[in-house]
Amino acid sequence: MAVTRDDVTQAALQLEGDGRMFYLDVAEKASNDLAKRMFESLARDELDHVEWIEQMVPGVDTAGTANRRLYARLRHIFADVPEERLRKIAASEGDVQAINVALDMEKKSVEAYDKWAAESEDDDVRKLCGMLADIERFHVQVLGNTLEYLEHTADWFMQEEQWNFEGA
Repeated sequence: MAVTRDDVTQAALQLEGDGRMFYLDVAEKASNDLAKRMFESLARDELDHVEWIEQMVPGVDTAGTANRRLYARLRHIFADVPEERLRKIAASEGDVQAINVALDMEKKSVEAYDKWAAESEDDDVRKLCGMLADIERFHVQVLGNTLEYLEHTADWFMQEEQWNFEGA
């Protein structure tokens, strides 16, 4: 049975609203400033998603544009902290757990949007779900990258800065 526009709208609004509340809650509790700012940025993204769903106008934005806006907000997080301090930052266990929960939530969101897109006969619903799934995939990448940074800072710098070691 195909899912209807109303089915998807109600479920997606609940999914995005719950995600926003989660991100606001963990941002408030985060002990690490980088994690806090990332969660706040993701909460803003979830609010955008709610607005898109309410308008049900998939042409308003694209996943690429939305992802670039999120990346633009996040890229300054690391630039705003002195390098010496960045290398000493350690995430609290609670921040790491929150990121792991968020990763799981985002992956489930991707699955839900992909499923709804496949089951809907409404082109607008398929487009909206496809766009939201792509954005949630980007959230998974952002969260994974942040987790790598917090748990393995030296490795993160090596990978992001593409360090090169030469032997003699």
